[in-house]
Amino acid sequence: MERAATSLFGVKRYGVHVNGYTVSDSRKVSMWLARRSITKQTYPGLLDNMVAGGLAAGVGIKHTLIKECEEEACIPADIAVKAHPVSTVSYTYEDEEGVFAESQFVFDLELPLDFKPCIGDGEVEKFYLLPIEKVKELLATDDFKPNSAMVILDFLIRHSFIEPDTEPYYQELVTGLHQTL
Repeated sequence: MERAATSLFGVKRYGVHVNGYTVSDSRKVSMWLARRSITKQTYPGLLDNMVAGGLAAGVGIKHTLIKECEEEACIPADIAVKAHPVSTVSYTYEDEEGVFAESQFVFDLELPLDFKPCIGDGEVEKFYLLPIEKVKELLATDDFKPNSAMVILDFLIRHSFIEPDTEPYYQELVTGLHQTL
């Protein structure tokens, strides 16, 4: 079924999101973010995960991950296959086209320090490598594609950059990332 028609039939949509990150010799973590092309039909110009894409019927999750890595960020397959499945993020949202239930398969991919993603298929305008503290600051703005913000929030929680002793809404954040659809 065409993804655009899924809301008409109440069919859940699936996607793959990749958190690309680096760890310096001093153990500082930085994350690669993408700025969506201004010509994208949905969420033009907003920040996004380094790589993300919809899962087509009959196509495997790992296959989609490798394909999207190559197409969007010119990440060779020998690097992309090192991505680890770490989580899912599930939610429902509504826009002018309908109500959508979605679940994203989340992967973490630690990239070599000297690797730089390149614009591939034109869906991305630019890539940024940012320290985690800057990513946290940006996450509190309206500059992110909403579901990508959720995937990055999940990364920050799983890697203890957001902790229950310092985040008063920790439990609500964790619960909100894993809605039953």
